[in-house]
Amino acid sequence: MNQKPRPTSEKILTPALLLRYTAAGLYIGIATVAVYVSYFFDHGVTFQELSTWSSCADTSSTTCSIFTDLAAPQTLALTTLVTTELLKALCTVSVDSSILTVYPWQNPWLILGVLVPFGLNLAIIYSESLGIPALGESFGLVPLQLEDWGHVLMWSIPIIFIDEALKYVFRRKNVTAVREG
Repeated sequence: MNQKPRPTSEKILTPALLLRYTAAGLYIGIATVAVYVSYFFDHGVTFQELSTWSSCADTSSTTCSIFTDLAAPQTLALTTLVTTELLKALCTVSVDSSILTVYPWQNPWLILGVLVPFGLNLAIIYSESLGIPALGESFGLVPLQLEDWGHVLMWSIPIIFIDEALKYVFRRKNVTAVREG
């Protein structure tokens, strides 16, 4: 709020901002798929078995039975997607300043906008504990264990470092351009 508004002739979506959004989107997609795949690896499924899962005919076998109920990996993937997006939202409290200098809690609406969807995600995942099991079932989600939350955070938290690193690079680039210009 201390800055003057940008000139009307200045583009809203700069090449730097487009690159940041693209890099973040790419990472979020990779993280979502990776946490889904890592669920199977953690349960002893090999890459070969995972890549040929659709040819499992005997669902009573140990390897094929894991592919019959996909609620746990789907819950992991959705929760990772939601968590990563909400962490990304906290990073965008400022377009170019670090989260270490412009704190997210300076914008209470942003905090509310992050806590409400995260709370709704938790309510759906743990709806059985809340006495509304049909809610979680209707979304095909199951409660996550503590170890699962470790995986969610392991794949979600890097978005903060990615976004902050890109902000830093573009801030440095802008400082250099101003000095040279």
